[in-house]
Amino acid sequence: MPRLTEELIRKRAEHNEGVLSDLEEIALHQQEIEGIESLEACCRHIKILLLQNNIIPKMEGLNKLKELEYLNLALNNVSKIEGIDGCESLKKLDLTVNFITAEDLEESVYNLKANMMLEDLYLTGNPCADWSGCRAYVVAHLPQLKQLDAKLIVPRERIKARQQLPRLQKELEDLAQEARLKRLRELGQPVDEGAYTKESRNEMYLELAEQKAEKERNERRRMGAEPKEPRVVPGVHNARGEIRQCNEGKYNFDLDDWTHPDKIVFELAVPKYLDTSALDVDVNPSYVRVVVKDKVTQLKLSAEVGGGIRSFRDLENNEHP
Repeated sequence: MPRLTEELIRKRAEHNEGVLSDLEEIALHQQEIEGIESLEACCRHIKILLLQNNIIPKMEGLNKLKELEYLNLALNNVSKIEGIDGCESLKKLDLTVNFITAEDLEESVYNLKANMMLEDLYLTGNPCADWSGCRAYVVAHLPQLKQLDAKLIVPRERIKARQQLPRLQKELEDLAQEARLKRLRELGQPVDEGAYTKESRNEMYLELAEQKAEKERNERRRMGAEPKEPRVVPGVHNARGEIRQCNEGKYNFDLDDWTHPDKIVFELAVPKYLDTSALDVDVNPSYVRVVVKDKVTQLKLSAEVGGGIRSFRDLENNEHP
């Protein structure tokens, strides 16, 4: 699973020509991201940060983003609002469909008190939203909010919420205690198959990430960009132990063992501009072997040759090796 690295950020900042120092907006949704990092170091001027539909479990690496105005963490694995008290420009926070429970609601709301510019908050789809008093509790504690879950907060609603706050506080404490006891009772018990949990989301995204990676590999292979396994150059002898005779590169060659009775002349035509590093010549008493770009040309000599073995390399023309 990828983390939110500088490399990924730069890749997704193509609209800004990959420049991060003055980047103000970036979309990082559906990237299977499981952790936030690097943003504070390389994107200090970011204003709009879209991280929805990942598997981020914790709000971290965001506190120094002083100019951040909109943070979208919908459809992640966040269980508590935290780590953004330094985001002094934050106006909109979307945490739709995460895992904030009644047990963590009090601390989550408290952690938003420092965000005095926050006007728009989304908590729909979190377990805490199942509590009938959730909206009133949030409204009572965060006077800076103007809208909660896409619904405007009118003055009358705010006054009523403040009046109900003592009762709501007690009710929330009871719910949190009940949730803690329930969690202890369920500790170690198997989770129902198909249940919507952090673990099931992680498993789903692991599968999606593998499918995505496989699709990218197939596309690279189709385009001829997939790195190939290094070719194993055949050895001197074949499976029967005989000297191998082959011309894998299909180069033109000439083996002259009759013009000069005391000499054997072997010529191999190779590409004119071939780099010498791609050419390996091996002359032995019983065979001659030339490897050109991992392709072997090897011939068995009609007679063993002794001292005076010479090999020539001539890459200036296409006629002699």
